[in-house]
Amino acid sequence: MNYLMYVLIFFAKLCEVSIATVRVVLTAKGNRIVSCLLAAVEVTLWIVITSSVLLGLREDPLRAVAYGLAFAVGILLGIIIEDKLALGLSQIEIIAEEEEARRITDLLRRNGYGATTYDCEGMEGKKLMIELKVQRKDVPLTLGILREHEKLFVTVTDIRKLSIGSIGSIRKRMLLK
Repeated sequence: MNYLMYVLIFFAKLCEVSIATVRVVLTAKGNRIVSCLLAAVEVTLWIVITSSVLLGLREDPLRAVAYGLAFAVGILLGIIIEDKLALGLSQIEIIAEEEEARRITDLLRRNGYGATTYDCEGMEGKKLMIELKVQRKDVPLTLGILREHEKLFVTVTDIRKLSIGSIGSIRKRMLLK
């Protein structure tokens, strides 16, 4: 048994699949240039790894096991990497009683958020919806601010692309105050 070969196959495939997972997410978010560069690295790794597994598969079937395990772990690792990078934008919608929503809107605006409000109606009467566009990396900070308030309905959605306008970092704006 060639343990070094199994380790090399495992870690090379782990890297390749992690890169592929991040590339797919970036492609979906419209980040074309980085996606193309990652695709070139990914396919090069794939050719080298796959050929090394297939060429010795009859004599050493454990190569396929190392390859398969690395594939599964690589997907998980790629998701974790992409989550840590937190690239892109998110939309946060907050629905609350009108008075509470006005207090939250004022608080958010004082902290540098661009908050847009809409009148809406829920099962228990009139409500106000607050809409925010934020960097994905700022979502946890924003949700932390909102957790201090009760009876909110909050949704977070990823935004593929912002067509017009810009969104700066909330963290930077809060530090400047």
